[in-house]
Amino acid sequence: MGRRPNPMQPPPYPTEKGLWGLPTVLSNIETFACVPHIIRNGPEWFKSLAKTETGAGTKIFCISGRVNRPGCYELPIGTRLNEIIEEHAGGMLAGSEFKACLPGGASTSFLPKAHYDVEMDFEPLRKVGNRLGTGAIMVFDHKTCLVAATLNLIEFFARESCGWCTPCREGLPYIKDLLWRIENGEGQKAFVPMLERMSKHLWNAYCAFAPGAAAPVESLLKYFKDEVGEHISRKKCPFK
Repeated sequence: MGRRPNPMQPPPYPTEKGLWGLPTVLSNIETFACVPHIIRNGPEWFKSLAKTETGAGTKIFCISGRVNRPGCYELPIGTRLNEIIEEHAGGMLAGSEFKACLPGGASTSFLPKAHYDVEMDFEPLRKVGNRLGTGAIMVFDHKTCLVAATLNLIEFFARESCGWCTPCREGLPYIKDLLWRIENGEGQKAFVPMLERMSKHLWNAYCAFAPGAAAPVESLLKYFKDEVGEHISRKKCPFK
């Protein structure tokens, strides 16, 4: 459209006023691939492919990290996480134990071992405080530093921000700096509440980019605060 590539703030949504001010359908190739099969076989057939009552169809789960067979697997919606890892991805690498994963890409929260058998569907993940997202499962083992992993994610988000609004433009580099200091032995106890406050500010951003970036930070502090504290008390990363 020849304009600066900043997000459009709905409403109106793109289906009403999108590209060049005209109604615009936004979707992805995975969705489009399902449409002919639904038309040919009917919605009830498509829904029956899922393993959960709330689900429908299949999902391409792209699994990476500390597993033997990383890759893309088309499986019924609602397939349990432990089945995806242990059967389809060949299990954890030798000597590795499941610690956590991001169940749906970089913009989802860390999913701890307590939810290792969760059904990979929108509703079951919502009930445990997470999201299915893109279905890109990133697996971390017990030898992985999640502070370093979160820092890596925030470095990406800070770099990719369009810089349009203050919470995203200023908040992400601020969080990145705090995490870098914690990871590199310069952390202080006061940094933890600072991270919590700044993560909440990201939810005031213009679009969903910054709230998505907040997800791994918030879940790091929720489920792995002891690990953050150990970095601070020992003044170094305990995994190095």
